[in-house]
Amino acid sequence: MPIMFCNVGWMNHYNGNDGDQIERGGKYNQHSIGHEVCNFSNNAGTLYGYVQPTGQIKIEKLGAGKKDDFVSGVTVVWTAGPESGGTVVVGWYKDATVYREAQTITKPSAIQKKNGVSSYRIKAPADKAVLLPVEQRELMIPRAVKGGIGQSNVWFADKEESQEIVNRVITHINVGTIPTLPDIDQSQSILEGNPRLVAHLRRERNLAIIKAKKDATLRATGKLRCEACGFDFKEVYGEFGDGFCEVHHLQPLSKADGVVKTELGDLAIVCSNCHRIIHRSDPMLSIPSLAKHVQRQRAQPLASR
Repeated sequence: MPIMFCNVGWMNHYNGNDGDQIERGGKYNQHSIGHEVCNFSNNAGTLYGYVQPTGQIKIEKLGAGKKDDFVSGVTVVWTAGPESGGTVVVGWYKDATVYREAQTITKPSAIQKKNGVSSYRIKAPADKAVLLPVEQRELMIPRAVKGGIGQSNVWFADKEESQEIVNRVITHINVGTIPTLPDIDQSQSILEGNPRLVAHLRRERNLAIIKAKKDATLRATGKLRCEACGFDFKEVYGEFGDGFCEVHHLQPLSKADGVVKTELGDLAIVCSNCHRIIHRSDPMLSIPSLAKHVQRQRAQPLASR
């Protein structure tokens, strides 16, 4: 079955803008809310999905003829950018029909009318679609690297270098698990051989945990400053760094047995560099020990480093 990836704005439910504002995307209709706001809104058993391509969708890459207007039997994977950065899989349509040009919804639902959604580019049976809950949107899709998504919102993943990504996504769709979790300076072999380390890294990507820790830290200190080196993205990058940091899980889940309940006190605000250093150390560095090391390094004259 052919596969196509579509990158859209971030939402929790994609069932209209009522209490679920679109973020990091959406500017293609007259209300500036994005046609994708109804991508998972059930209209009489059918979902009408929207993505903004550059021109036509090149459906010949999905097996259609050059004169065909549409192609059926496609798996469409929807991706979006979470607040923490990157691109993740948010859901998918199976057995979808993809159109070369935008189509008009002949009988829009009340929700579609309310949100100004009148056109679509992909449709699928509602019972063949899955929208992942926010806390399960963990499968990262690399961008701007060889084999990963480029700048276009529509990606066919038809290069040899992309096959590993496609296999990972198909396994996630068919089995419901993420077979590998590439992360900070960890080789694939280490990850595959250490499921507890995978659990640790996956928990650090939990969007609910990240948001809760950020919100609590901002309320308490007004800043998202790295607890190891003091770096503040907003101070250095201004508006581009506003609200950005990484969240590290202090509990060594790679050593833990059983279920570990996470409290906000078990988490630390860190910058990307310190996060990488923590994870490339074995045993994993603690925040205080890394902070002391950074202080010692800063105190040394440059010539002696």
